[in-house]
Amino acid sequence: MKEITLPYAKNAKFRVEDLVNYFRTQKINYLIIGATHVTLENHPNLNSLDVWIRNHENVVDHKNVCQAVKEVVKQLIKHEQFSRALRRNPNGGKMCKALVFCDNNK
Repeated sequence: MKEITLPYAKNAKFRVEDLVNYFRTQKINYLIIGATHVTLENHPNLNSLDVWIRNHENVVDHKNVCQAVKEVVKQLIKHEQFSRALRRNPNGGKMCKALVFCDNNK
């Protein structure tokens, strides 16, 4: 089982498969990374990787800490299913860093 370690959430990890399942159920092929140093309540990109991680069941006490940091993105990109690219932010249309998902099971 492949897991991603979160450096700013004490002992927290999530399974890569959890994120893969999210992409598949939402029928999306990218998420804006959205690494932002604000509280979850004030996050400007609710449909971002950062918010997805903060809302993950394993992130209990660190929901107001930015989680989509470089270390986490690098761990994800090590898996063949993910890459990093610029994509249009659905909230405003600006080009932003995104985590792109390639579904190998199609």
